[in-house]
Amino acid sequence: MVIIDFSKTSRQAFINGFSKGLAAPVMLFGSFEAPPLVEVKQIYTQPISDDNALQSDWYKIGTDINNVISRYDSKVSTEK
Repeated sequence: MVIIDFSKTSRQAFINGFSKGLAAPVMLFGSFEAPPLVEVKQIYTQPISDDNALQSDWYKIGTDINNVISRYDSKVSTEK
């Protein structure tokens, strides 16, 4: 893959190309292999109706809000 950077000056472009040309013989012995693919396990979800999912989400949100309020309340009561 080649990325062309037109923001460089001609001097910087020459130095970059020259250094890559010097590295060309070493690149003959290089190996360019993609890393092995990681196997991703398939996730199966439980079938649930939209109403039940929404009810469950709101219950969890309410529980989180109550936890935050109780933490804040205990923090305020200890500061006094």
